[in-house]
Formats: sequence, C-alpha cells, structure tokens
Amino acid sequence: MKSFLILFLLVCCIERSVAQYDNTYYDADRIGLNIPTSQTNKTADIAAFINAHFDTDIKKVRAIYTWVTSNIKYDADSVHRVILMEDKEQLITSALRRKRGVCENFASVFSDICNNAGLSSFVVEGYTKQNSSVDKSTHAWSTTRIDNKWFLYDPTWDIGFAFNSNLTGNKTSYFQVSPSEFIQSHMPFDPMFQLLNYPVSYQAFNKGAIETSNHVPYFNFEDSLNHYRDLNPLNKYIAAVARIKNNGAANAKVNTKLTQLNMEIEIIYQDADSVFYNGAIADYNKAINEFNNFLNYRNNHFTPVKTADEIQSLFSEANQKIFTARAKLQEVNQSKANLNLDTGAVTFALDKLAERVKEQQAFLKSFQDTAKKK
Repeated sequence: MKSFLILFLLVCCIERSVAQYDNTYYDADRIGLNIPTSQTNKTADIAAFINAHFDTDIKKVRAIYTWVTSNIKYDADSVHRVILMEDKEQLITSALRRKRGVCENFASVFSDICNNAGLSSFVVEGYTKQNSSVDKSTHAWSTTRIDNKWFLYDPTWDIGFAFNSNLTGNKTSYFQVSPSEFIQSHMPFDPMFQLLNYPVSYQAFNKGAIETSNHVPYFNFEDSLNHYRDLNPLNKYIAAVARIKNNGAANAKVNTKLTQLNMEIEIIYQDADSVFYNGAIADYNKAINEFNNFLNYRNNHFTPVKTADEIQSLFSEANQKIFTARAKLQEVNQSKANLNLDTGAVTFALDKLAERVKEQQAFLKSFQDTAKKK
C-alpha cells in the first residue's frame, strides 16, 4: 500500500510538471536544439536563424538559452585559457569554436546572441552563494530585457539539462528568474545589475540577511540601465566604481573587481594622454616645417616674389600649429591618470620655436618697411 502511494504521488508530480510546461517553451526548445551546425559559427548567424522562426521576445530568448545550455559544455580547463583585457570577442569565438567554456563564455555567447536577435542583454560579473556558503571563485551570468522588463539568466548553472520530447521540456532552474529570487544566490559586483529598487549590500548577502526592500535609498535601476547602454567605456567604468563603493563594505572579490575597473580607467586615461601627446608632437613638426619654408624663402632672397599675404600665411600656419600643440599638451597636463606623461621637453621646444617665429616676423616687417621707403 505504501509503495502504491509513493508511485501515485510520483505520477501526480509528473502530471503536474507536464501541465505546467508552456507549449511556447516546447517550440522554442525544439527550434533551439535543431539549429544547423553550419549556422552556429557566429552569434549573428544563430540569432538570424532564431529570428526567422520566432517573432516574440520570450520565444527568442528561450531558444537562445536552450541552444547555449545544450551545445556548449563546461570545461574547467578553459579557466586557464588566458584572455587579456576581458576580450568579449575572444570569449565568444573561443566558445563557439571549441563548444566548451566556463561561465564567462556561456554568458558572453548568450548575451551576444540576444543582442544580435534584437534583445538588449548584458553580461553580469559577480560571485555566488550555494548552501549558505559564498563560493571561492567569481561567476558571470546575464540580464536580458524581455517585453520591456529585465530578467536574469545563468546558462552555466543550467547546462546539461536534456530536452524531453514528452512535453516535460528543457528543465531549467536559472532561466528568466526574477531579481528578488536571483539575489538569494547571485551577487553582482555592480549593484545596478541586481535589478532591485532597494539593492542588497555585499555584507547582507554574505551573511544571508537578504532583504529586498530595506531602508536603503530607492534606486531606479531601469533609468540607470537605459543610461548605461549609451555611455562610453570610460564613463561606464566610472559609474560602476561609484555604485560599488556605495554598496557597503566590500569583500576581497569586490575589491579585486574595483582594482580591475580602476586599471581599465587608468588605461583609458593614459591612452587619451598618448593621443594628445603624440598629436602635440605632430603639430610641432608641422610648425617647424612651415617655419623652415619661410627660412628657405628668405635664404633664397625672397624669390620667387610672393605677396605680403602669401608670406604672412607661412607664419600663420606655424603659429596655428604651435597653438594647437600647446592646447593638446594642456590636456595631458590636466589628465586624471595616475601616471602622467612629462610634457616639459615638448613645451620647451614649442616656446623656443614661438620665439624664433616672432623674431622672423619682426625681421620681415622691418625688411618690408625698408623696401617701401626705397
């Protein structure tokens, strides 16, 4: 009798699972599993195939999720594959070519297919907690906007769930999860990606004292995300640093992320400084060239004859390049980079050149005045 009761309960559970399974998911899972191999070498091709079969956000994102979780295997060895400077393209191409990867690969491929399919999606970096214990390693997942609402997805934690043709579907636990549920196990470094109006602090997450509506100030993550999409990389990093610092006491993982973000900011500042510095040197060289043109003309006894305006233009070009060079060096001198370029030598050379140009202008005026008297 007891065995019969257990069997009866199991049948009921199965029937309930089948009843709750959405046929929309069934169609999306079926299509996601049957994308021709020839169209899976690029995320744009995968997205094009899915767009050709579906016209709703939910069907598209489900087919994408199914393809990623069913076709890319988790490979611990991929952790040791060095990818410098978070090269998104390399994370994606490596995973598509090898059909293997780790969380960064899964999230990057998933979000890139979503974006190519017309769905706004971001890769989210952070750390997780399982069995009330914070994991030692960091993690990556995705957030995607579906029907004007943001949801969270962790394809890495759902890999290997096989599709069941009996309409029980592709069993997933981390597909399109609400923010209040997701924060129980996933803490993004940037609190904006919690997708909560009252973000949970790192300390609260670590201790398991999670309250999604506490007394912290209201945060409009919708507006922040919309603004974030339009920012350049520098301002994205700066905004992320500010939000992270404002989210309470950080742990070692969060501090490491802050260090990384500050390094990215420093690199951008230094790259901009190099552009201005090299531009100033280029302008100096052009000024020298214009000045030498005048000296050659003078040494050639002012022949062939030029008008006063034509001669003056040689000085004007030189002075203009000196002016723009100084303006570019000023940008370097006002840099926010921690490691600044030394502009002293170039500034000295520009000052000397400006003096020589001024001397020759005075000589030319005197020469012209004498010629008029004659």
